[in-house]
Amino acid sequence: MHADKTTSFGKFFISCFFVSSLVGGLIFGYIFSEINNFSEINDLKQFQPSVPTKVYDVNGILIAELFKEKRDLISFSEIPQTLINAFLATEDQEFYHHFGINPMAIIRAMVKNIQAGDSVQGGSTITQQLAKRLFTESEKSYARKAKEAIISMQIEQKYSKEEILEMYFNQIYLGHGCYGVSSAADLFFGKKVKYLSAAEASVLAALPSAPGRYSPLMNTHDAYEKNVDILNRMVKEKYLTREHADEIYRDFWPAYIDSIMTEYPTKTAYTKIEDRAPYFTNYIRQILVTRFGSDTVYNEGLNVYTTLNLKNQELAQEVITKGLAEQDKISSQENKYYNTALDRSMFNTYSLLRTIFSLPGVIIKQDLETKVRKQIIENVSDSLDALALFADSANVQNTIEDFRSSVALDVSSSLTVEGALVSLDHRTGYITTMVGGSGFKVDNQLNRAVMARRQPGSSFKPFIYGAGIESKIITSMTAIPDAPMVNIDSQGDTWEPGNYEGTYEGLLRVRKALIKSVNIISIRIYDMVGPDRIVKFASKMLKVPEFRFNPNPSLALGTAELTPMEMAGGYAVYANRGRDVIPFAIRYILDRDDNEIANIEEEIGNIIAMKEKAGTMQIISPAVAFIMTSLMEDVVTRGTASAIRSEFQMKMPAAGKTGTTSNWTDAWFCGFTPEMVTIVWMGYDKPFLSLGKHQSGGEVAVPLWAKYMKEVYKDIQPGSFAEMPKGVYRGGGCEYTGLAPSPTCRVVGDYFLNGTGVSGRCDGNHEKMQSVIERYMEQQGIAIDEQSDSNAE
Repeated sequence: MHADKTTSFGKFFISCFFVSSLVGGLIFGYIFSEINNFSEINDLKQFQPSVPTKVYDVNGILIAELFKEKRDLISFSEIPQTLINAFLATEDQEFYHHFGINPMAIIRAMVKNIQAGDSVQGGSTITQQLAKRLFTESEKSYARKAKEAIISMQIEQKYSKEEILEMYFNQIYLGHGCYGVSSAADLFFGKKVKYLSAAEASVLAALPSAPGRYSPLMNTHDAYEKNVDILNRMVKEKYLTREHADEIYRDFWPAYIDSIMTEYPTKTAYTKIEDRAPYFTNYIRQILVTRFGSDTVYNEGLNVYTTLNLKNQELAQEVITKGLAEQDKISSQENKYYNTALDRSMFNTYSLLRTIFSLPGVIIKQDLETKVRKQIIENVSDSLDALALFADSANVQNTIEDFRSSVALDVSSSLTVEGALVSLDHRTGYITTMVGGSGFKVDNQLNRAVMARRQPGSSFKPFIYGAGIESKIITSMTAIPDAPMVNIDSQGDTWEPGNYEGTYEGLLRVRKALIKSVNIISIRIYDMVGPDRIVKFASKMLKVPEFRFNPNPSLALGTAELTPMEMAGGYAVYANRGRDVIPFAIRYILDRDDNEIANIEEEIGNIIAMKEKAGTMQIISPAVAFIMTSLMEDVVTRGTASAIRSEFQMKMPAAGKTGTTSNWTDAWFCGFTPEMVTIVWMGYDKPFLSLGKHQSGGEVAVPLWAKYMKEVYKDIQPGSFAEMPKGVYRGGGCEYTGLAPSPTCRVVGDYFLNGTGVSGRCDGNHEKMQSVIERYMEQQGIAIDEQSDSNAE
């Protein structure tokens, strides 16, 4: 009986042994086959980790980086031995001797963890950490551990130790948004990896196991104490002598702690983003995401070469920032009772009531709807851009743009004076400068240069006058009565416009009227030329749909809402002798391997070639552009922008027009030289706030334009405007009436389109003519020097 039991047990044991051997053999065979099957890691050498997109200016200077993981790739040759030693001593002392996993290290870790009753030590090799980072990081299971071990052995079979270290040092996460040792060296020590000292290397070596806990910025004391352990390990592995380790510990930390006293502990690779032109960067970021998708933009290491001139950009940012701060001191006094409380839609009525009754203010704040809109602009706006590309309808695209602008304006919390400056080279279409506000912050990301549609006031008048000149209904010599007028619309409503200065001057020639920015003359030209011609002319010059212009006489005073960039495009056509200008911001784009993947400048060139072939490149004739430039030159020489000459002593050729809207809400100067167009706008985001009485375009926008341009032209040899082209001749007429002169008239010269000229002959009786104007004004009940209530210029 006993023998039978023994026999049965023996058979059972043998069976179990064979089964176990079979299973073990199968498992071992599977593992062995997997180790030698490199399918999972075949593309590892070609694997390209996330790399920031870099944005460069027109001279190849770095402007900004775009990324989600801050990583700068380095080669093995750039990694100092002292850094390798620190990491090997800390993470994997037997790195050069194991085959991907270290069984003894795993056993030691298990024993220590059991003794401690907690996970106090890891047994992963550097190769396992790399495998986890690349292939298994999201998984948490024993199966993941097994897979990680197999992949580690595969990596060791396939790649050299140096290649593994290079991949590891480029992939490892070291806290504060830093991926790879290069990014961490820059954030923590402000230097390149190859210049790291042994002390700095030992600090970084503590981070892979607990990036937050041992961060020298966030937990300096813990990092300081952990550094003792790291240095002791380096001594144990004979990477450092005891004396050197003690010296590092004694000398490094006091100096380092002093150096980070002004740093904040939450500083990350994101807060250290280099962005020297934030409004421009955000502008091209939207273009890039629309064209390539966010994954490519943030991860694929594109090199984007732009049209921006960084030197001029930083100059513009300084001029605008200082100018807005100074203006805010002036304007805040005008609005000191408005900064607290008013419903924007009811402001005008409420403001009137406050002049009669003692009423409290209403705090302007972001309600739930505004917060939702803020989320939309931050998270959905790029998708809207993509949608616009697929929408084969100008109306759809304009609606999306309207939505973006309105939402961005709604979420702006700025109650200080804001502004914008945009400059482009009309000869090439390069956008060379773009400032979208007083400072790019979380609550001030509205790029007013391209998104803020504001009334341009009198800076729109060149498009009214241009339509009249082109249609040959007026000439620069045409004299028009500057006298009060009443407009009655189809509904019977009346409108009585006035001049900015509040006075009337009788007959004025067109040239003088633009020089003095006389509102009444602009409205009379509107009536003479007609809304259809004016709307079509403005639309083709500014490249905006006709429906954006309300065809009524107030359009003559610039009541259409336009962005500074749109105004720049319109003035650029004048500056470019009537030829189309296609503004663009990106020249070409290379991938991380320096292969060209897009050439926008070439694409623009192809568009221009097609327009040349189709005969659509010339928007207006060179003759019209020449005459309008001549008129706007006089605005700078002796008109509302004459401070450019008198105060700022600028000698280079310049032309342009000032603009001011009712209640001094907006101040503009749109000007150009033979080399560039520059637009300056200033105002509040909230259109009910005023810059202050008499804070006109000539007073506040012209000085900023002049300060910027004067500095820019220190490096530029100015050219000259075009000579008189075909289709233009120079003639003369009576200075007062603009008619063919009599012997007693004072004759002035001016430019005319072929087929136009002075009409009729002046009888020389200018006093009689003036008396007729005065009698007309007397009949209207307004004396020639009576003040009007208009402050729109």
